Amino acid sequence: MLRHLDVTTQLLTTLVVCSAVACSSAPPVDVGTDVVAIDATNGEETLETAEPVSGQMPENDQFDAFIDSGWERGVVSTYCQRSFQACGGLLAGTWEVEDNCNPKISERDALLEWGEAKMDLDPTACWNGIQSLTWNWSGELRFENGDAIDKRQRRQRVDMALSASCLSASFGFERMDSVSTEMCDAMQGPTTTCALAGGVCRCSDRTVSNGTASGVYGVLGLSVAIGKSPAPTSRYEYCVDGDRLLWLEKDGDAQRQVVLRRTVDAPPGAMDPVEIPR
Repeated sequence: MLRHLDVTTQLLTTLVVCSAVACSSAPPVDVGTDVVAIDATNGEETLETAEPVSGQMPENDQFDAFIDSGWERGVVSTYCQRSFQACGGLLAGTWEVEDNCNPKISERDALLEWGEAKMDLDPTACWNGIQSLTWNWSGELRFENGDAIDKRQRRQRVDMALSASCLSASFGFERMDSVSTEMCDAMQGPTTTCALAGGVCRCSDRTVSNGTASGVYGVLGLSVAIGKSPAPTSRYEYCVDGDRLLWLEKDGDAQRQVVLRRTVDAPPGAMDPVEIPR
């Protein structure tokens, strides 16, 4: 297991400052916040429904039938109602995912990037083909004996409404006024289910993947570097606030805050390593 100390003069300076006094918080990162409204009838907090994306097709019973029902959230964490702000802190111990902040991604650039990379969709003809991307982390993160152990899973669902012009430009289908059943059936795959609705092919792509934040870890200021040879080191910004760990997950152009709750305390006197894995 590789455990090198590769700290430049600048890194050493940062470490000295951060060991002498608590590192101040980084500027807030705008990753989207959950808007919570109070239900006047019972005083409970509920998530407000976002405005539909321009050009979004209405749902129908046939499409609803194959959409997972396991995406509903419980009580929304108060940390999800404000911007992410890195502040560092002691990671040693075990943390369990409690909430995924603003899990539905609707930024057009991020959706277009996914459509091009995963579906080979023409970005011009399919500019609104990818309607939304939702991710949901569960499981736990452990930091012990200098190792980060990622036991989380990420469930992802991507909802699409693919028009005839989109499919024709992307895959060379014969140009038609509306999508045919055959065209829509051709879009299905191991993780993608499609149904014809309102002249467009509405699809849902659902995947489950394991967390990748495992390996030797080293804390530097307000972030942690995690590496496992021969894979490159990954850097994560975070903030420990009492028994909560606020963790910034990135995926291409999209980034979201994940809230974890401490379930196992660090041993007395435990310290995070400051070696930078490489």
